This record gives sequence, C-alpha cells and structure tokens, in this order.
Amino acid sequence: MFDDLIALCLAGARPALPQDWWAAWSLAPATLTPLAALLLWLRLHRQGRWPLAGWALLALGLVSPLCRLAATLAAAHMAQLMLLIAAAALLACGPHRARAQAGGHLALATVAHGALLWLWHVPAVYALVLQQPAAHVLAYGLLLASSWWFWRGVLLAPEARRGHALLALLATMAHTGLLGALLTFAGTPLYPLQAAGARAWGLAPLADQQLAGLLMWVVGAAAYLCTAVGLALHWWAAAHRGPQALRVTVP
Repeated sequence: MFDDLIALCLAGARPALPQDWWAAWSLAPATLTPLAALLLWLRLHRQGRWPLAGWALLALGLVSPLCRLAATLAAAHMAQLMLLIAAAALLACGPHRARAQAGGHLALATVAHGALLWLWHVPAVYALVLQQPAAHVLAYGLLLASSWWFWRGVLLAPEARRGHALLALLATMAHTGLLGALLTFAGTPLYPLQAAGARAWGLAPLADQQLAGLLMWVVGAAAYLCTAVGLALHWWAAAHRGPQALRVTVP
C-alpha cells in the first residue's frame, strides 16, 4: 500500500540530480498524515518550543528534498538519519511529569538505539530499507521511536541517574564513531545501490560512503560530546543554585 506514497524516498525512483534535486518534495499522505497528527497533539498538549522545533526538523527530514537525496547519496542518507535523531531529541524535551521514571530503562534504550543504528548499516538491511516500501516505513518508525526513548532517558534523567545519562551519551558517541570510522576506511563501497546516484553528483561511490562515515564519525561524535558537556554543566549549575533550579524540565 505504500508503493505510490513514498516512492520519492526509495532508491527505485530516478536519482535526485544536481540540477533539480531541490524540487523533489515528498508530499505523500503516508508522511503528511502522521506529521499533521503529531503537530496537532503537540499544540493541544502545549508541549513547548523545543518539541515544536523537533517537529520542524522531522518534517524537514521526511518531506523536504532531503528525503529524495537520501535515496540517491549515502552522505545525504547519513545527514537525514542524523537530522531525524536530533528531531527525536527535541521532541523528547516536552514537559513530562514522570521525571523519576525517565531514566529507569536508559540502559535498555541505549542498547536498542545503538543496535538499530548498526543493523541499519548492514548492507543487506540498508538495501532493503531503500528498496522495500514497508521496510522503509518500519525502519524509520523504529529509528524515531528508539531515538526518542534514548533521548528521553538522557534529558529527563533524575538527579540520581544523571551520571548514567552522561555515560549513555559517551557510549553512544564511541560506538557511532566506530561505525563512522568503519564506513570511512572501508576499502570497497558497501552500498552499491547508490553508486549511480553518487556518479550523477560527480562522486566515486567509495568517496560518497567515506563522506557519510565522516559525518557520523566527526559531526555525530561532536554533537554527542557537546550535549554531554552541556548537560553536565547545566546540572552542575542547577545543583549549585538550590532545590528550586532542579525542577527545570530540560536544559
């Protein structure tokens, strides 16, 4: 049922070319309907500016020409994944009341989120996600759910578990950095499905893959590290401002 709805985000469609990639907006009902429902829920429940910013990033990643470009280039695909993970982090910043339970399953959320990222980049799974509509929808849904679960546990960690939250961030930085390094230093292209798209952009398929690896390795690691440092400083400052400051929901 999804074949005609998300065709622009699959590798079977014509590659996004440099001269017209910006015109390939994915306005499929399968994408627009849940996005509209999420926006309505955020507004009705007054979730605040951070979740709304997360919704905007989510829409950018799934509706804008980036979605078509992600099916064409491995580097754009990596940029899209990182954008969606950032969107999930902002969506997790809502004014949840269950802070005491937020970090209870952080270890499990960290493992689930990390395992999904590694599984996604297994060449056979990567190709399946870009070729099969149902697998595509399932994979993106699981990515967003696991990312939201992970970030909720980190950002809403109660005081007693904030050290665990920082360790979860650093562990995620380490293993995603390793994955990025493996993609960067691989001697052969792992994702031949996007070779034609890379050549259309004047890139060798291996160079496209290396750029994707560098995005995860360098940019992704920097994002996780900056978040860990920012949270540590915020929590330290809050602890020294007194009990009233500790009730702040998110940094």
